Amino acid sequence: MERSSSVILVTNKRYFVEDKFLIVDCFFNLEKMSRPLLRDCIGLYSCDGDIKLYEPLTFEYVRDHPRSVSNNNCFRIRFVQQLFAKSICCSGKYQFVYVDSYLKIATVSDPIEFVHKNDCNCNISLAQTNYMAHIKMGQDFNVLIQRLKCLEARLIEYEEGKKEAIQLNEQLVKKLKVCEMLRSRGEQFIDGLYNALDQGKPVKLTNSKGYIRWIKRMSMVETRNFMSTKTVKNDIYLTAIINAQEQEIQKLRAINNELKFKFLKYNEQLMHVNEPEISETDDKTTDTQLKSIVIQSIASAVVKCMDDSEISDDYCE
Repeated sequence: MERSSSVILVTNKRYFVEDKFLIVDCFFNLEKMSRPLLRDCIGLYSCDGDIKLYEPLTFEYVRDHPRSVSNNNCFRIRFVQQLFAKSICCSGKYQFVYVDSYLKIATVSDPIEFVHKNDCNCNISLAQTNYMAHIKMGQDFNVLIQRLKCLEARLIEYEEGKKEAIQLNEQLVKKLKVCEMLRSRGEQFIDGLYNALDQGKPVKLTNSKGYIRWIKRMSMVETRNFMSTKTVKNDIYLTAIINAQEQEIQKLRAINNELKFKFLKYNEQLMHVNEPEISETDDKTTDTQLKSIVIQSIASAVVKCMDDSEISDDYCE
């Protein structure tokens, strides 16, 4: 038995393979550890080498077992030997290891051994034949730890979501209270407004921009007079609008007539200006045609002779 500052494991030095149960007493030091955590466990490991936490022969959670009747600080951990009997060998050295929830070794027991009640021919080769079984159990333990980590992460996410939901609920409750208060104020205001109007009192209303308006409920006589004067005012207003529109139409017609007259006059002036230009262009074309005809009728030899004779006569003189 190896003593630790927080946990002590009490075991026997020798156990029989044929026994059904194996008891390990786990004592806690109240000054440093009052009780085990939820995932604290005790596992059985071989003493051949380093302790591999993920490859136990078997393990049990401490919180799954009862306390000792005589001592409240002691947990009696019961192991079922049939679950790991095929994984142990006769006269082999083993030890119990206390692993806390953070996967750290809290304490280790003294070495123990398993033997048969009767004489046997067991040897160490039994451990080699069960090597695959050891590996499988270690893999199962590793998968279990991974699942526990996933569950822990989900639990943290759930707690965070729960806190956010509680905060949103509180905000909604506050907003609901404000809405209820505004609704009650509105109902009180409407009731007071109708009461004042029923009594014939004027009521002062002020909007968010600071504009003030007085309202008052009119009697039957006042409403009739108001409606009659309102209809007369509407008729006068409509007749005035119609007369103004007719005057605008007449002005537009006069402007249209003036524009038509000016347009016709302008077209007539254009016609008078274009007629002499056309005659002058005709005369010019005829003259050019005649000149071309005269020039074409005179032969080039005659012209040459006439030039020579004129030159000789002048020279004689």
